[in-house]
Amino acid sequence: MNLRMHNGRVPLPSNNPDSPIRLVDFPTKEVFNSLFGSRVTAQHLERYYLIMQVRLGGSTLRQIANTTGLSVERIRQIEAKFLRALARHYERTERP
Repeated sequence: MNLRMHNGRVPLPSNNPDSPIRLVDFPTKEVFNSLFGSRVTAQHLERYYLIMQVRLGGSTLRQIANTTGLSVERIRQIEAKFLRALARHYERTERP
């Protein structure tokens, strides 16, 4: 995922066949915490939020891994978890 290409917006899969992705705003810290709050510690929440903000700035998985001491695979997993949780959040909030 390259968030820089989308002007700071997060690309999510779309159910619309005419548009395979939809762009949503990066969540506030409160929304981010609600996405993960019950599953991770407060320390991990802060770390995940910072990792995703750095990705928003266009950093690569390798760059983030080098600065955080985590593996590239772990950064990818955090990002995938974030995208799945955010997609579920928007599915729930956009239902009629």
